Amino acid sequence: MTPKFRLDELNKALLITCGVCYLASFVLNRYPTASGLFRLLFTAAAIYLGIRLFAGNVARRESENMKFLTGLTAVKEFFHRPASARQAKSAPSGQEGGLLNKWKRQWREYRTYRYLICPQCSQRLRVPRGKGKIRVTCTKCRNQFIAKS
Repeated sequence: MTPKFRLDELNKALLITCGVCYLASFVLNRYPTASGLFRLLFTAAAIYLGIRLFAGNVARRESENMKFLTGLTAVKEFFHRPASARQAKSAPSGQEGGLLNKWKRQWREYRTYRYLICPQCSQRLRVPRGKGKIRVTCTKCRNQFIAKS
């Protein structure tokens, strides 16, 4: 027999939501409307969590959890895809990741490369550090300018 009391991913998310709403209602106690809204959200999440924890229909709870995980995966993939892929364009093979991965890559390359902005078209350009004053040619508009690397 499968135990009724299960703490799956949806129950964990509901428990975290309860905690956040409970704390937010105390922090926003000076604002009765916002505090009341968070108390209402806390109550709804707590009731739903209680139903899910102690209900006997395990197959239905697993189905709800799978739907939650499917939605959560879709949201995660949306934010990890590049912006061009979100707009139904095919992303170049070298640009996989998204904005967060782009920032991580730039942070890793901080000591070896410098990022410049083309004064004519605002294209972001990457040049090697430590070369002194160099002539940079924009890859987009072919504008040439002098910059310190």
